[in-house]
Amino acid sequence: MLNLLKCKCLFGFLWTSAIAAGLLTFIFFSFIDPAAIAAVMNLAGEVQTSNIKIYLGVFVFFWFTLNTSTYLAFYFGQLLRKMEKEAAEMDQRNQSHDGETGIHTS
Repeated sequence: MLNLLKCKCLFGFLWTSAIAAGLLTFIFFSFIDPAAIAAVMNLAGEVQTSNIKIYLGVFVFFWFTLNTSTYLAFYFGQLLRKMEKEAAEMDQRNQSHDGETGIHTS
């Protein structure tokens, strides 16, 4: 089970990406009419229902994209930190091994 700190980080991550996705959706629909998208996608039915579907679909797309981007940045940052830690430990082992044998490499 996730501890409280991880839950807070997860909710903070999801909340901020939702705000950013909402802002991007607002900006996107400032320039694009959802009725035009519905016409291109051949969405039949009431205009209000198709508009809501378009708004929701674009918002979810932006939210998913932002979540994926942030997660990948976090993952690769953790991976880099792990690789740096392993390299530092290897250097430390090599230095202690060189000190024991009396061999100095330059």
